[in-house]
Amino acid sequence: MEDKTKIAKGILLSLIPLFVFSCFVFVTGFYFSEFSTAIDGNSTLAALTIQGRGDAGITGQANEKEYSDTGEEMTQSQGVSEKELELKSAFSIKIKQGLQSEILFEKASDVKLPIASLTKLMSAVICLQNYDLQQKVLVSKEADSMPPMHTDIKEGQTYSVGELLNIMLVESSNKAVYALSEIMGPDEFVLAMNDKATELGLKNSFFADPTGLSQSNISTAQDLALLAEYIINNFPEISQMTTKRTYSLPDLGEISNTNKMLDELYNVALSKTGFTNYANGCLLMALATPDGGYNINVVLGADDRFLEMEKIINSQQ
Repeated sequence: MEDKTKIAKGILLSLIPLFVFSCFVFVTGFYFSEFSTAIDGNSTLAALTIQGRGDAGITGQANEKEYSDTGEEMTQSQGVSEKELELKSAFSIKIKQGLQSEILFEKASDVKLPIASLTKLMSAVICLQNYDLQQKVLVSKEADSMPPMHTDIKEGQTYSVGELLNIMLVESSNKAVYALSEIMGPDEFVLAMNDKATELGLKNSFFADPTGLSQSNISTAQDLALLAEYIINNFPEISQMTTKRTYSLPDLGEISNTNKMLDELYNVALSKTGFTNYANGCLLMALATPDGGYNINVVLGADDRFLEMEKIINSQQ
């Protein structure tokens, strides 16, 4: 009898590890099932796939080197893959002259957020409203002290307003925009930026400097779309400058546009990038549509601004 009891206990003990393992497999499977469901339901665009370009989508390959607004080298994803929309705010709107606008997508589009170098779009407006494009500007020590881009202007060099605008909008040069602000005076320049924001009805926008380096430069995706529409309708020069893939000057060399998506799309009407540690990735792109209108798309606070913009654009196909 004692031997039978020992055998029974031995069998029971041998089954305990199998029972524990079975419980672990069940709990783990349940957890990941619930986690996957939460991810899939978290965003309107979570289920979107990034397709090959053809007629339906875009594929993007990152440049080997990319620089933030502060001149630091950035690491971006290579190519495009499926993933959840990872950003703080987004807004996409279809604009056609004479017709009511149609909102295509929005996520927290009225939330105030830092906008990094998207600020430079308003800076460009102030320059074109107040300066002669042929006016010569000497790069000061103060302008040269701004965080540099990979290829940038230097103290003592002289450029025209038009040249500085191109450098500012193509490569997002902080030095160039600060040099432009010094013509009027940096304080007066920023005041003009905020006055213009009020004039345009950008109720949730505030500018603290012309570069976008300040965390106090804030706006919303909706306000930025309104600014983009104003620029498209009134300042074709800005549209033309922001969509150049490269720009060259003898004493500067060739600079490349900070928006790598220009290599993938043929219908970009306006473009601007921004990236700082506090703003994360920001991107504005307006695309011309066959019916003569525009789809204006804004991404703020993105982990990968290009990937998230691609998802939004592909959803409009």
